[in-house]
Amino acid sequence: MKRKLETCLLALALAPGVALAGSSLQIRDLAAATGLSERQVQMVVGARTAYAEYRTSYDLVEARFVKALGEERYRELMAGREIVLDTGVRVAFNDR
Repeated sequence: MKRKLETCLLALALAPGVALAGSSLQIRDLAAATGLSERQVQMVVGARTAYAEYRTSYDLVEARFVKALGEERYRELMAGREIVLDTGVRVAFNDR
């Protein structure tokens, strides 16, 4: 019984790290595809107000992001659906 509990606790401790690792790879792929920094991509697809530069650069960064992806793929991504980048990489944020 103790081993089951330990295994369960270990799995719960590792789960967020595994989820973030996948998300980090997707952010990296989007940054490479759009020519933006990973921080800029996180600002566009995540919580905007966590970034100091949000008020001064969000609109410009978002416009560059949309132009690089295309309007349709941008809307699909923001709706939580999977998109395919020009490199063939599939990206989706299922937490939306």
